[in-house]
Amino acid sequence: MIESRILRGVVAEALSMVPPDAFERDIGININLNKVIVLAGIRRSGKTYELYNIMNGLLRKKVPRANLFYMNFEDERLRGLGIDQLDELIKIYYELSGAAKEHKIYLFLDEVQNINGWAQWVRRLYDSTLYKIFVTGSSSKLLSREIATALAGRNVTYTVYPLSFKEFLGIKGIKLDSKQFYAKRRVFNRHLYEYLRMGGFPEVSLIEDQNDKIRVLSSYYDAIAYRDVIERYKVRDTNALSMTFRYAISTYAKSFSATKTYNYFKSIGIGISKKTINSFINYGESVFLFYHLYKFSKSFKKLHQSRKKIYVTDSGLLRLFENAEDYGRLLENAVCIELLRRKDKDPLLEISYLEGRDGEVDFAVSRYKKVIELIQVTFELNKSNEDRELGPLASSLRELGAESATVITFDSEGERKIGGKIVSVIPFALWQCGASD
Repeated sequence: MIESRILRGVVAEALSMVPPDAFERDIGININLNKVIVLAGIRRSGKTYELYNIMNGLLRKKVPRANLFYMNFEDERLRGLGIDQLDELIKIYYELSGAAKEHKIYLFLDEVQNINGWAQWVRRLYDSTLYKIFVTGSSSKLLSREIATALAGRNVTYTVYPLSFKEFLGIKGIKLDSKQFYAKRRVFNRHLYEYLRMGGFPEVSLIEDQNDKIRVLSSYYDAIAYRDVIERYKVRDTNALSMTFRYAISTYAKSFSATKTYNYFKSIGIGISKKTINSFINYGESVFLFYHLYKFSKSFKKLHQSRKKIYVTDSGLLRLFENAEDYGRLLENAVCIELLRRKDKDPLLEISYLEGRDGEVDFAVSRYKKVIELIQVTFELNKSNEDRELGPLASSLRELGAESATVITFDSEGERKIGGKIVSVIPFALWQCGASD
């Protein structure tokens, strides 16, 4: 039980806080929906600053500051806060803010999953119709489980990823369109090298010194591993968890198998069961450390029986474990995360990889099991690798009847004609920024 005087101090600070100006993200949040708005994503991806953006937008619309109540539930003074004290927080808020109960109150609940039973409380507030509620969290499993049982039908969820390349440029004050790209190609490509190597966490993107970037990334990883996984899931064998995460991250953009991982650990004298490996991988995905894709299949059973391919949410984290200089794989990882962003805006999209008769296609974009685009990723397309990269596209286009095919490169561009269809070859910057038109 936290003393009332401490709660009053926390609330008073929250009410005096001036929301800082923040970079406008391309997330597409519709705050006018009559739903609880949930922002989920990896730590330090910008969820809190997105709340600040929403708050500032409301202030510009003349919503009184007293009607905006932001609470950060990672404040150490709120450690041990129970659900029974959440109502007390609201009571103190009304006392200190002077906000009228008959007017809409906007609640911004940051990292609220730290409070057991939070979802039932939020549901009660939502059902009162007095509040517009925004929630953030760094655990997809905890959020989805609690939401499913308590908020069902009362929420919409948006995923906040680290910066896209377009946002990465924007936060540095650089705008990219097709004319700018062709006029300043070398400049943009230099930034793309940095983006692929050091990732797109907003804070890290603004740090100049490379060693400082690594230090900050290391602190992020420690917080994810220890606070979001070890503490939350009560993991006892922390060394086994660390080994599994390192191995999984090292296989990014490749297929991942718990059996293969188990055999590798066994060969070097580390005893981790396949069940434990699978649990650790699920933990990593639940806190958005990495994502997986399945092999495309029209059969639901075959789809989920296929091997996963793992992609890391932010490529900067790779620098903590290896000298990541394979720009082809880094580019593929960046394409995957961008496709997942697009899926978040168009939930009917499905992203998978494809094993065709003539080889693998990196990504199949489908809707209702109908493939609408095939995407191959390579650092550059030239005479020495055209057959290897285009062959799988040609056979898969014939077999699946996909509407289009694209080869995404670092800098190569043009067109290729295969199987009577035109395949676009496009630099990542133009594809990701939607500037190819």
